[in-house]
Amino acid sequence: MRYPMLVFSLFAACVSAFAPGSAAARPDTRTMTCAQAQDFVRQRGAVVMTTGRHTYRRFVTHWRYCDAWQRLFPEKAPTRDNPQCIVAYRCDEPLFGPGWD
Repeated sequence: MRYPMLVFSLFAACVSAFAPGSAAARPDTRTMTCAQAQDFVRQRGAVVMTTGRHTYRRFVTHWRYCDAWQRLFPEKAPTRDNPQCIVAYRCDEPLFGPGWD
């Protein structure tokens, strides 16, 4: 009789972990100053932050958080005090690879 209760408890834990409300826990650049957002990323190295009502971005501080073929590009986001704050970097594929000179 204990086995069904254990299965139910595990199921309930999984459902609550993936509930829509869990996205609300993601930090929001719009509630921080530019310096706070930059420090937040600097302390963690790589972080996903909400940048708008339906948008989010991944910010990184170093190329080691990128895939080998990716490069760092400055990434802007709106903050409380700056609508175009350069928060950190993003990992992205360069437009042209090596040898395209």
